[in-house]
Amino acid sequence: MGAARRRPGRRALLALALVLLAFSPVLLVLTRPPPDGPAPMVAPALPEPTPEPAVPADADLPPGPSPARIQPPRAAGSDAATPERWKVVVACPREKVSGGQYNRCLYDVTRTSEQALEAELANAFTVIESRTDLQGTQRARWKTQLDEAQSRFLLFRNLDCQGVAPFEGPRGIGNFEQRSLCLIAANRGRAADLRARYGTPRPEGDAAKDGAKPGPTGPEPRDGTWTHPVPPPVE
Repeated sequence: MGAARRRPGRRALLALALVLLAFSPVLLVLTRPPPDGPAPMVAPALPEPTPEPAVPADADLPPGPSPARIQPPRAAGSDAATPERWKVVVACPREKVSGGQYNRCLYDVTRTSEQALEAELANAFTVIESRTDLQGTQRARWKTQLDEAQSRFLLFRNLDCQGVAPFEGPRGIGNFEQRSLCLIAANRGRAADLRARYGTPRPEGDAAKDGAKPGPTGPEPRDGTWTHPVPPPVE
């Protein structure tokens, strides 16, 4: 009876020994320490900042920015933000005349700039017609294209000066002054561009001697464009 009880115990121990023997390679791999390898990369420590030397209260400090340089920018409607070409018309001193006289002066200067622009355009047509090295069809096409370019310039100028420029002034869409200043600047710029490309217009006396058509005496109407400024309101 005692021998029969010992046999199952021995069998259990034998089975446990076989299991441990089978898993011994795995246990060796798991319990083996890792091989010696290169040391991990460690970032060098940052140097500690050196304290700045104390400045005595009576020391001479370098000059800093003036108060005018560090002031915040002015509002968009102020004179500092207004384009230079829209600030002053020399022929119309705003501070020396009344409001009605100032509006009338702007109206006259606008019309004068229109006349100068039309004179430059007429001179350009005369210069094109005098190009004898070109065929008649080439000169005609040149003049047609220049006239079309002038019409598109007037369309852009009118939209810019009538619809956009008044909002850029301090008084909103009803600002007649802002419209006039925009028209004057646009007309003068376009006239200067035509003069640089085609030359200075000849006096009317010389043109009459050569039998050429005299230049315009005022703004000439064009289909689909606005060339005459609206008179100022009566105050």
